[in-house]
Amino acid sequence: MDQNEFIKIIDSLILNPSTREYYGQKEFFNVGYWRSDTQNQQEACFNLMEKLLAFLPEKQGTILDVGCGLGATTSHLLKYYSPADVVGINISAKQIERSTVNAPSCKFICMDAVQMEFEDDLFDNIICVEAAFYFDTREKFLKEAARVLKPGGNFILCDLIFETTKYFGDLIVPENIVKDIEEYKNLYQHVGFQQIEIVEATNECWKTHYRDLKSWIEEEFKTAKIDESTYQTNVLAINALLDSSSIDYLLVSAKKPVK
Repeated sequence: MDQNEFIKIIDSLILNPSTREYYGQKEFFNVGYWRSDTQNQQEACFNLMEKLLAFLPEKQGTILDVGCGLGATTSHLLKYYSPADVVGINISAKQIERSTVNAPSCKFICMDAVQMEFEDDLFDNIICVEAAFYFDTREKFLKEAARVLKPGGNFILCDLIFETTKYFGDLIVPENIVKDIEEYKNLYQHVGFQQIEIVEATNECWKTHYRDLKSWIEEEFKTAKIDESTYQTNVLAINALLDSSSIDYLLVSAKKPVK
């Protein structure tokens, strides 16, 4: 798929008024991490950020937010980092524009994650929330992440692995298919990352999100906010995702070795 077409589709998904309503007008766009007491999607998104940041016992130095979306993840980083130490990148100019509103004290750059325009060994930390599987390719991104991280730097992300792209269509390049967690881990080792920790969280993140989204859509239909055709289309798509056993949701931490 042409990159401009990809950006147009992602923009339409993330900026859709219904999407924004489901996220409680907060500017997140991820499945979140659902605990037993999690009340809604926006709370799940906060949980996910805290879950990822728990990989960093010392939240110090600079941090790069790759695929920063509308800037909600970047804004959350300000709980721990000073604005001068936070940078967000995204290939969508529209999303960057929203990010500058949601985290005005941070620096945002329109940039492709697989061709970063940063010098080597620049950042202490990199975070990437539900974006790596979209990149062309994930492996190129991992190489770039390793390049721009300082020796000893931390790389944290949540990612999806899948045996087929049929649920994502042309948004996903076939090169990003990996058959299992072991093959996925090998990508990091091949690039040169060490201390790789992978936590499988498919039910806590992916499955519970879609169960909640299904309930929300059902309520939207009951209150006549959406028509039956829209309702049926969405529920069929969600049921297919919930029934699939070929998608795994992973929380990942890795370090760039010290030279």
